[in-house]
Amino acid sequence: MISNICSMCGEEEETTSHLFCTCRVAWLVWFKCFEWTGLASTNYWESKQHFLNFKMGGVNERVNQTWGCVWITVVGELWEHGNKRIFNSGRIYHNEIFTLAQLKACS
Repeated sequence: MISNICSMCGEEEETTSHLFCTCRVAWLVWFKCFEWTGLASTNYWESKQHFLNFKMGGVNERVNQTWGCVWITVVGELWEHGNKRIFNSGRIYHNEIFTLAQLKACS
């Protein structure tokens, strides 16, 4: 039987918005990301709004492209680790997800 419960937190139904935005594991990763950059953020409950939060006014397009890349990298790591948990019974560590996303975003 397939479960609809989030593979990372095991607490709520796994929807796109939950997996990438509101899951406590995902939010810890995003918090580390904002802490790393020194920026503040609002916790959006929907993936599209969350992504649009990374489009900043008053900065050049290169900065916004970099931020878009950070968002995609973090989402990719969240997806990968969720699959790791499902298919390999792996453990989920938000610090590991953040560190891998940070390394990929900076390369």
